[in-house]
Amino acid sequence: MPLCRKCGFDSAPELEETQTDTIPSRTALRNRLSELDALITSLTAERQRLQDVADTIVYPVLSLPTEITTEIFLRCIPPQSNLRQAHSEAPFLLAQICRRWRQLALDTPHLWRSLVFNERETSIDLLQLWLFRSGNLPLDIELKCSEPTRAGPLIETVLLHCPRWRNVKFGLPEGSFSELDLRHASLPTLHSISLEPTVLWAWPESIDDPVTIMHAPSLREVHVSRLPRATIAVPWAQITALTLNRERPFPECMSILEECPNLITLHVSTTEPADGANTNLITLKSLETLTCDFGDASVLEYLTLPRLSRLTVSKIWEPQHATIFSTFIHRSACPLQFLSVEIHSTSPGVLDPFLRAVPDSVSDVEFTWNKLGSTADLFSALQSMDILPELKRLRLRAGTRMYDEEYHNLLEVLRARVEARPPRVPLESMVLDMSPFNSSMAQAMPRISRIAQLRELASAGLKINFLITTSNLSTHVVLSSSVQN
Repeated sequence: MPLCRKCGFDSAPELEETQTDTIPSRTALRNRLSELDALITSLTAERQRLQDVADTIVYPVLSLPTEITTEIFLRCIPPQSNLRQAHSEAPFLLAQICRRWRQLALDTPHLWRSLVFNERETSIDLLQLWLFRSGNLPLDIELKCSEPTRAGPLIETVLLHCPRWRNVKFGLPEGSFSELDLRHASLPTLHSISLEPTVLWAWPESIDDPVTIMHAPSLREVHVSRLPRATIAVPWAQITALTLNRERPFPECMSILEECPNLITLHVSTTEPADGANTNLITLKSLETLTCDFGDASVLEYLTLPRLSRLTVSKIWEPQHATIFSTFIHRSACPLQFLSVEIHSTSPGVLDPFLRAVPDSVSDVEFTWNKLGSTADLFSALQSMDILPELKRLRLRAGTRMYDEEYHNLLEVLRARVEARPPRVPLESMVLDMSPFNSSMAQAMPRISRIAQLRELASAGLKINFLITTSNLSTHVVLSSSVQN
């Protein structure tokens, strides 16, 4: 009995028969393998040929000079890259297109110099990567942190790059600002700094270690909001733009203003009354733009601003506010051109004397209100041509809907202003921007007859832009002189 060639044991007859039957199958299998090897060789050759052809194709966008591609990259990135959306926006997205674009993005530090970091949504590793890729360029950083345990490492990370700071904003939890130690830091490119708490609990009356900036020759803007006294110490004499918002005692605000003779822009709001405050007048000879409120304490009562051209005021509700404003205008004799007034629950008879105190030089006016029925005194006052006689541009911003009677009063104002005869100045443009978040579009829309009357005024030469923005943030253009109607 023959031995099995595989195992060496005697082979059974049935196995011998099976082995004999598989010889043709084995031959066919080997032939098929040879055919497949030949096919693979042929396909590999065809693939290489096609790859060689593909390698000769240059996409037009990749044929652009590097300088032009870089300029395109710079124009497509947002003003500040939000690291929360980094993976879906430029410049991070640009580095995922192809190898050349990736290398070009990584070799362009200007793409990585401006960023917004929120510790709740982004890792500190991504922050470090962004800062590394920005090279040695000046940085624009907005840092938001609400967790005290994470504030320290984040502050430490950005402090390593403080010589490159240009415009920085810090939103930190209470107590963390003392970790922002800049007393001995060299800040040669720092232009503006903003400090605002992200969590408000029980603030101490003062901070033992305020943010102190001593070596910042380019610093021009300081913005401080909702922070206690002695929060920041800077070379005030060189500051040209200043924001002091809420929680700042009135005497402290006035003390800071005395040290800022070169201010051009000022935004100030206080919550404490001016009782016992230093009543010495402060003259800011360079100030051109002021935003303030009346409330319990008005800086207008203690300022003289001979160059003021733009003024935004709010919280006007008492007769004495009109008197304070009138005295301020008379004392400053300023060339005021733009006035923005936020109307609250104004007492009857307050708005008219306030507007009569506005100097004739004002040609651009904006009114804002958020309550129904707030326009009665306003439209009644504006119908008098003795008020704002040089008015050319009128902006109305409403946080609520307007009723038909209000549209009627507004149309009366517009007709009187458009048909003004010399020496009165005709009204040139009107913007009506409504955001009635508690009303539907159908409720907010005026009657068709009112829209027709507005169209008539537009045909007479008045430039009208009428917009309605609803709660879903969709904006409907009711009427626009720039659009063919």
